[in-house]
Amino acid sequence: MKHIMKTFVLGAVMAIGATSVVSAYTSNEQVALDAALARVPGATYAHVTEFERDYENGRLQYEGEIRYNGYEYDFEIDAENVMFVKWSVERDN
Repeated sequence: MKHIMKTFVLGAVMAIGATSVVSAYTSNEQVALDAALARVPGATYAHVTEFERDYENGRLQYEGEIRYNGYEYDFEIDAENVMFVKWSVERDN
């Protein structure tokens, strides 16, 4: 199910543009996504390949992935305080 949703979201981004899809996020999601993009200078919403809500230990988090300039950035952000729980960078093969 997650794979189908990711495919749908990526298709929507391509079909109607990143700004339209991003505007559908709640303000907390938007702040979290903007915080992640701020850590990757030059990356835009079009470089976000995954972004979803998840509960970890009863707390809402946003998980995502940004692919930009040959690197993959994975992150988890606490939804309540918009603090990074996880941030990792790997060379994109």
